[in-house]
Amino acid sequence: MVLGPLFWGWFKAKAQEQHEWRYPTGPSEITIAGTGPARILVIGDGPAAGFGVRTHQLGIGGHLARHLSGQIEGGVVVTVVAQPAASARSTRKRLGDIDVEGYDSIVLMLATTDAFCLTSRRSWRRNMTALVHALKSTDASSVFVTSAASLHLARPLAPLVRRITGRHARTLNVETSRICAQTNTPMIPLDAASDLTSRTYAKWGRRIGTHVAGSLLRQPSSKQPT
Repeated sequence: MVLGPLFWGWFKAKAQEQHEWRYPTGPSEITIAGTGPARILVIGDGPAAGFGVRTHQLGIGGHLARHLSGQIEGGVVVTVVAQPAASARSTRKRLGDIDVEGYDSIVLMLATTDAFCLTSRRSWRRNMTALVHALKSTDASSVFVTSAASLHLARPLAPLVRRITGRHARTLNVETSRICAQTNTPMIPLDAASDLTSRTYAKWGRRIGTHVAGSLLRQPSSKQPT
């Protein structure tokens, strides 16, 4: 759609004017000590990359690691592989450059970029389906897909733009739910939030961590973290 690139370009320009809109620096791997730690891979776009916070400890990776460790009572290593402007299409293209083997669970967090770019349902369905199939073909015991992050967070945009992109995010969520149903992949809904802060990531980390923990604890005892 013609409006997509315009919306995305406007959003990036506005975001750059906001000093508090930042991304973490430093290691994107978060480790909670413990024997035989569970290894989790998070792949995604802006929210997965920690949009709005200074370190990954305060982003989705850190909160997920801490909550999951408490749930399984063991060690956890969460690796975040995310790019601020990643789309389903770009993530699919670079998947071959990502080491996706050796993880107990993989979490796919996309849709923000695609919502702003007004990616067509057909393109989203094609690329997300391919991504899910590729990730489920790895040796990971479980793969999860989250819903789109709330686009009410894009406050620098005009109300009309927020409404259009928000509506498109809901459309992509419908497509995602169908893909997950067809591939027997759990979809994790992310609660709406008024801002991307550590508190928001804590809420989402708990939600994701609870689902991942349930999967890990259902594994045969020989595969459970110790």
